[in-house]
Amino acid sequence: MARLGLDLTWLRPDRLSGTERYALELVPALAAMAPGEVVLFVRPDLPAPLAQLDVERRVATVVGRVALDQAWLPLAALRARVDLLHSLASPTPPLWRGLAVMTVHDATPWLHPDAAGTRWYTRPLYPQAFARAAAIFTVSEAAREDLMRDAGAPADRVFVTPNGVDPRFFELRPPEGPRAPYLLAVGTFEPRKNLPVLLDAFRTLRREGRDLQLVVAGHQAFTQLLPLGDLAPHVRLAGLVPDDELRTLYAGAACFVLPSLHEGFGLPLAEAMAAGVPAVASDIPALREVGGEAVRYADPRDPASLADAIRAALDDREGSLLRVAAGRGRARRFRWDETARATLGVYRRVLRAAGRR
Repeated sequence: MARLGLDLTWLRPDRLSGTERYALELVPALAAMAPGEVVLFVRPDLPAPLAQLDVERRVATVVGRVALDQAWLPLAALRARVDLLHSLASPTPPLWRGLAVMTVHDATPWLHPDAAGTRWYTRPLYPQAFARAAAIFTVSEAAREDLMRDAGAPADRVFVTPNGVDPRFFELRPPEGPRAPYLLAVGTFEPRKNLPVLLDAFRTLRREGRDLQLVVAGHQAFTQLLPLGDLAPHVRLAGLVPDDELRTLYAGAACFVLPSLHEGFGLPLAEAMAAGVPAVASDIPALREVGGEAVRYADPRDPASLADAIRAALDDREGSLLRVAAGRGRARRFRWDETARATLGVYRRVLRAAGRR
């Protein structure tokens, strides 16, 4: 048996993006497949799904991102005698000199360097982390290409382990008859999520006389930047909603829209497909990789293109039904147990190569 250290010190219960979902779904699956081997490094406010796991935990005794990453974590991992340390959402700390693997979800630190904390802290740590990493996980072939091209990630050590979809999304049944007249967007409020362009497209559809609402679910750190204007009465900023409510929002939407400028995977798109919702997404490589022919695509920088795609999804009922059926089938490819199995396989390979158990 090996001791597999998983760094979750970055995980906060008040934030739930694709990165957090990756941890909340992958870690229990790894713990089930490698009983007695997993050691979690966590903050005191660990989300309930992980707090309930029967695994060894080391709880942080300091606060602050820099203190956790660069001081507490390397020492805690050393004391825990882990054979391998997996950083699930950040570069491996420079002071950790043991065997290391890491997950880099997308190329945001290089393509959008002005994102919060990226320029001054996260991005400068990646070169040393790449040089020392025995393996680098990412969530799509598109993300792998971005990391090799824009970040200089070593091609022979980058492994694609796609995100999965919670099986409960497949259990949803759309309401009988016409769907509720709302569009749904799910995600954080970062600039790269491109919500102002969605608002422009939504305004166009409203001016055509369509009695539509827009529901936006996700962490609301940037809501003050959204230019709602005359659309304010017709936009609901739902914030971070519980999983059950989120699934209900998917099931009832007339159309799901993901207008991002850049994604590593685009988990909400896969969830919408699983839930049987007509979907529109940006025409970018990662979302094409997830959605295939089951999704309508639009130029994310052109509100008219986005409005056209949404209009088609709403009006072409027969075409949307065909795409929904294809989307549900395609979404079944994305399974967290397969992600965990592939991740664990890389762990074993890395440990063997290092002469560990």
